[in-house]
Amino acid sequence: MSGTNMLAGKVAIVTGGGRGIGRAIALGMAAEGAAVMVVDIGASLAGGGEDAGPAQEVVAEIEAMGGAALASTLSIVEPANGERIVAAAVARFGRLDAVVNNAGILRDTMFHKMSFVDWSDVLQVHLTGSFLLSRAAAAQFREQNAGAYVHMTSTSGLIGNFGQANYSYCVISCEADADCPWLLCSTDIVADGWPGPQSGVA
Repeated sequence: MSGTNMLAGKVAIVTGGGRGIGRAIALGMAAEGAAVMVVDIGASLAGGGEDAGPAQEVVAEIEAMGGAALASTLSIVEPANGERIVAAAVARFGRLDAVVNNAGILRDTMFHKMSFVDWSDVLQVHLTGSFLLSRAAAAQFREQNAGAYVHMTSTSGLIGNFGQANYSYCVISCEADADCPWLLCSTDIVADGWPGPQSGVA
């Protein structure tokens, strides 16, 4: 682990960190010196099932390269779990510097055939889950007077994509922090050494 870069000594929570982009983010941050809490229930891309394996495997990879990591399989859509995830990260690592809201699912269906469940389940993970974890982290960020959020977006939100009305709505909601409907924030708190502007907590 390098001790000379901006992530050295930082602590990050990465949701959806067991596979795909989230896994790459978790491993990349760990390689740069951050301690990482990998949050992933191990569901399929459509949100079905649970598997503790993916989160644990990423933790094992981080530890194998000399890093510090912790796995959580708590669902981010359950209101109490945001607090539990943040508390576990702080208890293990002593602080929290960043939340990467990467977790997401896809239920691609033509709009006129899209069920309410396919609409609401995608919003629950992308928007509600991100809100709950971000809100839980806000108290810790205020106490430290520092913290950063990273919210994921996509060109699907900017130009649309076939069968992705639900997903597109979610990612366009995060296209600009100030317009994000589930996060009331300002830019006046940025973790020391982290590039700005970042969303902070007023």
